[in-house]
Parts: sequence; structure tokens; C-alpha cells
Amino acid sequence: MSGILIVDDSRLNIAYLTNVLQTAGYEDIQTAYSAQEAYTVLGIHNGQPPRKPASVDLVLLDIVMPEIDGIEACTLIKSLTVYQDLPVIFLTADRVHFREAFSAGGMDFIEKGGPDYELLTRVQSALKLKKEMDARKAWEEKVQTDLQLAKHLQRSVLTPPLKEPGICIHSWYMQSSEVSGDMFYWKMFNPGQYGVLLIDVSGHGIPAALISMSIRSLLDGIVGLYRKPREVCAELNRQMRHLFGKSRRTAYFTAIYLYIDRNKQEIEYFNAGHPPGLLLMQHKPPVKLSGTTVPVGIKQDMKLDTVTIPYDTPARIVLYTDGLVERPGLSIHTGIEKLEQYAQSLHYLDNEAFVSKLERLNRQRDDDICILSIELE
Repeated sequence: MSGILIVDDSRLNIAYLTNVLQTAGYEDIQTAYSAQEAYTVLGIHNGQPPRKPASVDLVLLDIVMPEIDGIEACTLIKSLTVYQDLPVIFLTADRVHFREAFSAGGMDFIEKGGPDYELLTRVQSALKLKKEMDARKAWEEKVQTDLQLAKHLQRSVLTPPLKEPGICIHSWYMQSSEVSGDMFYWKMFNPGQYGVLLIDVSGHGIPAALISMSIRSLLDGIVGLYRKPREVCAELNRQMRHLFGKSRRTAYFTAIYLYIDRNKQEIEYFNAGHPPGLLLMQHKPPVKLSGTTVPVGIKQDMKLDTVTIPYDTPARIVLYTDGLVERPGLSIHTGIEKLEQYAQSLHYLDNEAFVSKLERLNRQRDDDICILSIELE
């Protein structure tokens, strides 16, 4: 049932309007003979809003009233967040104040003395609009609640930091929207061998997050069973094609996966269209872990090339998604060079502090950003 508040200092006008509206079937009608009485009905005290808005869906507001006129009253009501969507229709005998009335937030007007059908038509339209706005707000609130839950769930499946003798892995994870297509994962096969994966699903928001969560649910099986980069890459591509190969839009993700063997001091990796990882060692130039194949999910028969490189300790490996190095007006190569220089300058920091410092490289955050740092000693 729609609630209507009539505000007019004329008892005769209020009686007339109430009668017309009740005859038309509107039963929830409240009245006020001044702006101050209207504030009371709306729960407004000393210009402050109520915690919960009053059950009023439309205000019919006289412009010319003693003490506080309708325009001043409307300005205050519409300035309060809880009543920003509350429609106000002015009641007036002339059009002298129209410009001020509409500037104050009024959505329509009714000329006093006009025919009943005009009053009822405008009231019906205003209430219909209010109902649609309430439905939209309720839907938006539900979506925000669902997104916050999804964000929490997505973060809950991220692998926690790893601190073992000779190796530390820390991460930094930031979603551009409420959910993200970035995902990382690592697994210790034994005290000397580790698998580390970082993926970046194409696109943003919910579609990208759904794909990344689907892949995440498979990683314990894929990485735990296959371990080596070639086999992990092949299985990821097979699963991606199986899950999303029939969709109208090509679904794919870039990825970099490392198989770290501390006993041999070797890193074997595949890089499927991902920005190059950086291997930083003391007194040596940085080594880029460049691309070896196309993004996962694009081709049925993708190349499964891998690269094996030795490393000296102490060493640090930096993996990241493109959101860290992409900036408007700059090529991604320039961004990677800046990252390389900046990462080298932070060599004195421990791994956790290093990651925290590195995320400052890009504060624009209009893209998902994920950073992994692996410290090898």
C-alpha cells in the first residue's frame, strides 16, 4: 500500500485532496498543516534524518506556507540521503515559483483548482516511479551483498604464505571490482620441490571470477598429480577447453607456472601469454621468464614448450599480473622495465615487506593486480 503525505496550511485543501485520493482507493494518507509537522511525520529532527525512513512514498507539498515554505522544506527533505528518492509534487495556485521549486528537487506540480483526473494521473505516475526506484535499490543492495560474499569466498581459497627453510612465498592481491579473475596457487611437493602458479583470466568482474574459481577448484588435482610444467599446462588447457570451449566468447587465461627444484637449484617453467616473471640474483642482471606458449584455452593443440634455468642463492622471483605494469599512455614494456628497476632497488627488504612495497608501483588500481614474491636462500 502506497503512503501519501499531504502538506498544506489550508485545511480546506487538505480535506479536498484527501477525499479525492481516498475515493480513488488510496487509504494510507497522512496530513501536515506546516513544514514542521511534515518533518515530524518524516522523522526529521533539527535537520537530521531518521535512522529508518518513514513509510511515505509521495509528498504533496504546498509552496506558499507561513514560517517554512514548501521550497525550503523540499530542499531539506531531498538533501537527506534517506529521502533522495522520495518524490515531491508541489501544490500551487500559480507558476511564479516553478524554477525554484524544480531546483529544490520537486519532480512535478499540481495546480490547485485543477481537475481531479490531473491530480490522480500525476499521483499515479509518481508512485509508479517510486515503486520502480525502490525495486532497483533493493536489487542493487542484493547484488552488493552477493558480491561482498563472493569476494570473501574468493579470498578464502587463496593459498596462505609459505615459510619453509630456504624458501618464502608471499603475495599481494587486489580486485578492481568486487571479484577478480586473478588467482594464485602454490604447493610443496616435498621439502625441496615446489609448484607455483599465477593465472589472469581475460576480462574483469563476475565472468572472470567464475572462470578463475572453476580453475581453482581443479588445481589440487592438476598440480598435485602432474607437477611438471609441460603436463600441468596440457591439463589446464584440456580442462579449460572442456569447461568453456563451447561458449560463444572465447574464454582463456594467461598463466605462468614454476616448478622449483631447490636441490638442483633449477626452475622449470611455462609462460602462457603472461607478463614475464623476473628472477633477481645478487651481482647478476635480472633474468626474464618470458613467454613460451599462447594463453591457456585458446587452442586445442597448444605448444607445450618449457624452459629450465639455473639460479644462484640468494635469489628472488617476482610474478605479477599485467595490472601492475600497465599504465595509460605507456607501453607494457616500459612498465616492466620500471618494475625491474624498482624491484632491484628493494633487494634489502625481507620478502613480506618487499611485496608490500612493490604494490605501490601502480596505485591506479583500475585492473585486478596480483603479485607473488618467492625468496630462495
